[in-house]
Amino acid sequence: MPKYSYKVRDRDNRVVLGTMEGNTYDEIADRLVGMKLLPIEISELGFDGSTTGKTIRDAFRESFRSKGTKVPFKDLVLFTRQLGTMVGQGVTLSRSLEQLQKGEKANFQTIIRQVADDISTGFTFSDAIARHPAVFSPMYIAVCHSGEVAGALDRVLEGLANYLEDVYIMQQKVKTAIRYPTVLFIFVGIMVVGILYKLVPTFEKIYTGMGASLPLPTRILINLSHMVRDHFIITVIGIILAILAFRVALNLPSFQSFFDRQILRVPVIGGVLTKNIWAVFARTMALLLDAGTPILKAVEISSAAVDNRFYGKRLENVYSSLKRGTQMSEALESCQVFPVLMIQLTATGETSGKVDAMLRKAAEFYEREIKSVVDNLAALIEPLLIVFLGGIVGGILIALYLPIFKLGEYIK
Repeated sequence: MPKYSYKVRDRDNRVVLGTMEGNTYDEIADRLVGMKLLPIEISELGFDGSTTGKTIRDAFRESFRSKGTKVPFKDLVLFTRQLGTMVGQGVTLSRSLEQLQKGEKANFQTIIRQVADDISTGFTFSDAIARHPAVFSPMYIAVCHSGEVAGALDRVLEGLANYLEDVYIMQQKVKTAIRYPTVLFIFVGIMVVGILYKLVPTFEKIYTGMGASLPLPTRILINLSHMVRDHFIITVIGIILAILAFRVALNLPSFQSFFDRQILRVPVIGGVLTKNIWAVFARTMALLLDAGTPILKAVEISSAAVDNRFYGKRLENVYSSLKRGTQMSEALESCQVFPVLMIQLTATGETSGKVDAMLRKAAEFYEREIKSVVDNLAALIEPLLIVFLGGIVGGILIALYLPIFKLGEYIK
């Protein structure tokens, strides 16, 4: 059955976000109205939780939508750890939330207060946090729901806090891996602009005095220099518009799927991102299965957790295979994007009845791999960057000095 996301106003005029399964938009709207909620926006979701059928206008609006409801991931990790500890010590959920909201930033404080208010009116904790999907992911909600059903909310919150801490550490590792080449690319860009703005005009004056026809590479370089010097404002506006267009395009499903596939092919960085996807998928599945989440639901939630449309599509195939009764290890193998180690560990877990434990071992293995790569990133990526930097600077210098090699011909 299709899934839809919705934005509504409740009886207290608060904006509430959530998801609901139904056959059509009209059915979802009717059910929301029946719940005394005023629909503002309803969108169909794909398997990985992303909105389907977006137009360019939708993508543009989403690109510049306010991030006011966002809560830093680090704050969510700390909140989960503290909540699990307090509930485990026998403090009631309402009292715990009341205490925790005092130390949070204004927007998160408001959300915690709303969750506490909903609980006081009869909502379960998982239902209350489900009304704030911008902060609490489907994985977070599913784990908390499983803990409530099992009567072990404190235990699953502890496990959830451990999971979030591991994810946070990996996020920082991946950001570190990306930051180094990004800074160097920015440096190269500034250097190239400086050469075009200052150095090329000097050579242009020399070559203009010769009155000879210049080689094509030199003419291209001089034209680029003119564009930077004579149309600097237009060039800057063009670059800004290109960045904005890229940002909008990333919200279009087709382009995002293409980009997510291509980014994994980038040397070194692509390998880190791929291993991070494997680690996130394995650790998310392990947490959900350990909490008692059905395997089909776990795969569906994990596909959103990996945050990559290319892998999301492959996991949709895994979901379909599992629905037909295929073993998980066979389903992972058939989609041809997961490593042999993960498949073998999953198969071992199926035999021993401990799939969650085996997937956790797989996650730990790939997290160690990421750490090893990031720790040695400078040594791995420096040769590639030197070749790249040398190619750009060398190409510019060759284009600049090419006419000098023909100086004798010009003098004649």
